[in-house]
Amino acid sequence: MTVLQENQNLFNWLSGIMYIYHLEKNVKKQKEISITRELGQFDSITQAIREAGYSYEYPILISRIVEANKIVSNELQIPIASPVYEYKKLRIVENRPRAIEHIFIDARNVEGIEKEDLRNQSLYEFLYAHFGLKVAKNEEEILVVRADEEESELLKIEANAEVMLIKGKSYMTKYKQPFEYFQITAIPGFFRYRSVNRK
Repeated sequence: MTVLQENQNLFNWLSGIMYIYHLEKNVKKQKEISITRELGQFDSITQAIREAGYSYEYPILISRIVEANKIVSNELQIPIASPVYEYKKLRIVENRPRAIEHIFIDARNVEGIEKEDLRNQSLYEFLYAHFGLKVAKNEEEILVVRADEEESELLKIEANAEVMLIKGKSYMTKYKQPFEYFQITAIPGFFRYRSVNRK
């Protein structure tokens, strides 16, 4: 083997090591991407993503007016078949799908919203800017479930993999009854929760 061949082999070996290091670094970086939320307090996920310096995009999967089914009508305390705004988006952070958000709002409170372009922006910022609506509080239930076929495909995870399911209701300052019913399906570790004691 010539000196030139030995140098070439050494170069190839070093290149392989650097490539593996690059992959491991990227995987580690992806695993570290998370958003911290406080229990019992409403916080804007989009704002937290901005403050963390993460890139994001929000493709809209559904934006339409539908009739409330039994579950939605019970959660929003409205009659069955009442018009509700159905909103569903994929939350992509740092070029990777992280969560699916599915929301139902009494359509009478957000007239015309289905005609708006809500891509890549915070729904709650839009509601405040256009309707003067601001979240006063929310109630959440956190579960660990198995992803269905659609969720697995959207989140690019294995079929039947474990995901975090967050479901609950939001209350706006103008309304005493629930303003919104939501379900958020997220990959494990994207949301981290902490309890903060306030005197």
